[in-house]
Amino acid sequence: MAMAGQSQPTLGGWLLHVLREADGALSLEEALHAIMDSVKTYFPVQSIAVILADLDTKELRIKTGRQISYSFAKTFRRAAPGPHVERLLLEQQPILVNHASRDSDLYKEIKLEHDFDSAALAPIIRNHRAVGYLMCDRADMTPFDEADLLHLQVLGLLIGSLMAKFDLLKERRQLSQTDDATGTLKYSVFIAAMTTEILRSRTHDYPLALALMDVAAFRVYVDTYGIDRAHELLAECASLIKRHLRETDALARYAADQFILYLSGVTEEEARRIIEQAQHDIRRQAGAGASIPIEANAGVLFLRTDAAKKRPIQDLLGALGKALVHARSAGPGGLQMVTLN
Repeated sequence: MAMAGQSQPTLGGWLLHVLREADGALSLEEALHAIMDSVKTYFPVQSIAVILADLDTKELRIKTGRQISYSFAKTFRRAAPGPHVERLLLEQQPILVNHASRDSDLYKEIKLEHDFDSAALAPIIRNHRAVGYLMCDRADMTPFDEADLLHLQVLGLLIGSLMAKFDLLKERRQLSQTDDATGTLKYSVFIAAMTTEILRSRTHDYPLALALMDVAAFRVYVDTYGIDRAHELLAECASLIKRHLRETDALARYAADQFILYLSGVTEEEARRIIEQAQHDIRRQAGAGASIPIEANAGVLFLRTDAAKKRPIQDLLGALGKALVHARSAGPGGLQMVTLN
């Protein structure tokens, strides 16, 4: 596909196009798609793939590719790089293969889905370290040459830079959404997520439970051990609550000593069991070694009907607060459940 009315773009024009497309991407996946689609504009290839190495296990996986079937890309797993790829990663030097025997170890090591006559592998460099490689192959085409290899190395550097960029953006986004003391969501982020989840539960007609929990001895803990130790206690309690949550649930810090959460698609009995298990874990494990017994009180709302889910958020929070007050009146570790119809 030609750009700007040209039958074949110049290298400089093509690189400028790639940089613009990648820079405007909102995610790494979108940037990689832009790069992969543009490669075929300048480099005719049979197939191309971005293959990343897990930094903990060394396992190789295809991050994205073109002219490679979805099933192959999803099932491609290599427990560790072979000797040639390992050398590429360690020395950060590309590999050029032309007219290799299909019985050779090198051919078998780097082959992906299709047989090829020519292949080029360029390291992907992130923060000065090779974290994977870009693989191109050709069949019944002009073989890759040293100039092609240089161009692919540029793409490897670009992909690595984009990975670092989106890693930083992800970290910043997480920091902006997370409460520093507890590692849970910030309240404003939680409310937005809860509003969306309530709308989703109305659309798909499944129940939802909201809970407000407090750490009963928090104020005494602050006076006894100081605010830093008290924040450690809150983080510990948050971690114990998270043990019982699923990916569809969410937890946030509501106030100094309080957490708010929603449980998606649970029955009333399941919601009670989850909260009671979290209370039990906090009672048994939180603040180990401290002289102050730690208990968590909980008020729970179970939203059964569409009418209950249509109530204003402020009304739901008010009812949740009332349930927590009743739970506290029952003594440390109290639980009050209210079903809204």
